[in-house]
Amino acid sequence: MLHAHSKALHSYWESRRFGAAIPRRMDIAPREIGNLLSRLFILYRADPDHHLFRLAGTGLCDLYRREFREQNFLSLWQGYDRDHMRALLEAAICGPAPASALVEAGTLDGATITAEITLLPLKGGDGQTDRILGLFQPMDPVDALKRRPIVRQSLIEARLPKRKWPSGLSGLSYGSARVPPRPANDG
Repeated sequence: MLHAHSKALHSYWESRRFGAAIPRRMDIAPREIGNLLSRLFILYRADPDHHLFRLAGTGLCDLYRREFREQNFLSLWQGYDRDHMRALLEAAICGPAPASALVEAGTLDGATITAEITLLPLKGGDGQTDRILGLFQPMDPVDALKRRPIVRQSLIEARLPKRKWPSGLSGLSYGSARVPPRPANDG
């Protein structure tokens, strides 16, 4: 994790584990991380292809100019980026361990910012690891977007959990992985 806010959220997450591998959702108290609330989100894993927003901070909604509640996080991604983000979410949940990504987020007119997305697994009420506490942290000033909504994002780099995960995700490697450039689609 690169940004100070991402590191602060990770430290908070660590403090809420109470000796367990990961914290329970009920152990997360938003008022204790109030300075991060506007860009926080919580996802619920319905199945590997559906990670639904349960909560999305107002700052995140403002950047996209939309409400996210009950929307699929993976619907924000296209093509290989969607496949890679799905694998990153699944690795964080199956690990269970923190993961993060660097992304480029852009507007329709081509303005872009780089952002770090932090993904921290949580146990739900039934004891299953089926939640993600996340943070969308811009690395650049958001003024570059000129108050226009983010309409696309692409994965720059994925930082995978440091723990082992099931063989179905064995195509991933540990540590940081740069996403290869995409070939041009010239028709």
